Amino acid sequence: MDLREKILNTSTKLMLRIGPQSVTMDMVARDCGISKRTLYETFPNKHNLISDVIKYNQQQTNAEFNQIFEQSANSFEALMGVYTIAREFIRKISPVFLADIKRLYPEVFDEYKAQEVDHILSLAKIIKKAKDEGLVLPGIKCKIAAFVFNNNMKTLHNMQDFPFPEYTVTEVFDGAFLNFMRGIATTQGQEIIENFVVKNLLKKEEN
Repeated sequence: MDLREKILNTSTKLMLRIGPQSVTMDMVARDCGISKRTLYETFPNKHNLISDVIKYNQQQTNAEFNQIFEQSANSFEALMGVYTIAREFIRKISPVFLADIKRLYPEVFDEYKAQEVDHILSLAKIIKKAKDEGLVLPGIKCKIAAFVFNNNMKTLHNMQDFPFPEYTVTEVFDGAFLNFMRGIATTQGQEIIENFVVKNLLKKEEN
């Protein structure tokens, strides 16, 4: 891991834990074991660092997702693998992470949002492949389904508006993802979903 990647990796952990606003360049330098001068030689300012943190995480996530799809037996198995990674990320992320970026660094947030259509189209392709595999109902329109799912996920960006405080962001994510999948799945697809829930979620709750 080179210096730049080390700084991005360390900054990511800090920002996910306490939010971008609370992270200072002093904290990043300290946790990286480098001087502030070295940090500023690599990243001229905090704005630049945050922008690159988001890009770095998207690249890392895309690489993980691509590996999952290459190794999975079918599209639903792959989507469940993606769901597992996303669930762990959401469990760790500070609730103020996106709120801080949206409020303090709107141009960085706009860069993040600009990729939304690409994400929807990518999901639509996966749903189409799952339909070809007999896992998604034939009447499902893939782009519409992907758009609806994306809008459901936006709830996680605005958890402060969620009217039921007894539920965690992870529980909301579980409901949004699994109920969406159940709604578009054939009987064969339903079996894959429920087997995954029993093996990976219910057993964890029991333990």
